[in-house]
Amino acid sequence: MYGEYANRLRDQVARNWKTGDISPLIRAAPQVIVTFTLHKDGNVSGVKISQKSGNAALDYSAQRAILDASPFPPLPAGFPKSETEIDFVFEFKR
Repeated sequence: MYGEYANRLRDQVARNWKTGDISPLIRAAPQVIVTFTLHKDGNVSGVKISQKSGNAALDYSAQRAILDASPFPPLPAGFPKSETEIDFVFEFKR
């Protein structure tokens, strides 16, 4: 129902995910999950790493991507709540 909105968020975060500080020797890493609260107006709060990859630079870059991408577009009209918690999954592969 909100697929287009989710795609916009994903694209906005992807444009802000900077991985240049990750060692070129690393080809892939376990997922990083960043959890945050998205408010009706598109602002975020409570951005935290809820699952670490084991690589601090990668974890930090994922968290930073959310912060740099915000604010997001306002939640779609008709969204039933004033805020929602999002788990954003990052997968690093070269």
